[in-house]
Amino acid sequence: MSQQEMIVIISGNTGYKITLDPGSFIFDKRKVNLDAESQEAAQEPSGQISGEAWDLHRKQGMKVRNENDVKVNRQEMQNSSFGIPLLPFLNNAAPDESARSIVFSGENGELAEYPIEEARQAILKFSEKGKPLNETGPVHVLMPGADKPVTHVVEIVVI
Repeated sequence: MSQQEMIVIISGNTGYKITLDPGSFIFDKRKVNLDAESQEAAQEPSGQISGEAWDLHRKQGMKVRNENDVKVNRQEMQNSSFGIPLLPFLNNAAPDESARSIVFSGENGELAEYPIEEARQAILKFSEKGKPLNETGPVHVLMPGADKPVTHVVEIVVI
């Protein structure tokens, strides 16, 4: 995929059209190590921890910081899979109060629609074992409780 093909658009019933570049997410402090999340969840017997993790990511995504102190663990970055919460980007797009659902539109024609409240909890997976999702990206959408991710996502449409 070319760099232009690795762009995700948030559009539709919003105040603003947002363009996302998943290649820059690796430097975002809101990123989530998905490998660490799955290892922690496998060790925990209850689903409560998973719910707490989603809540934590939503809260962390809401922090506004005006600092430019990027620190990267190179080993972790090269060997782990990462995602980032959709919520802060969705909030920046300013969905209209009448918005009821979100459609994740894939480059391969695949569509997945979720109620907006559910979609606010989505994680956008942007890397697999340190590599961008060139073959199945630019992002995958991970929904809590979903069996499989939505792949090849190039547009997020608020309806």
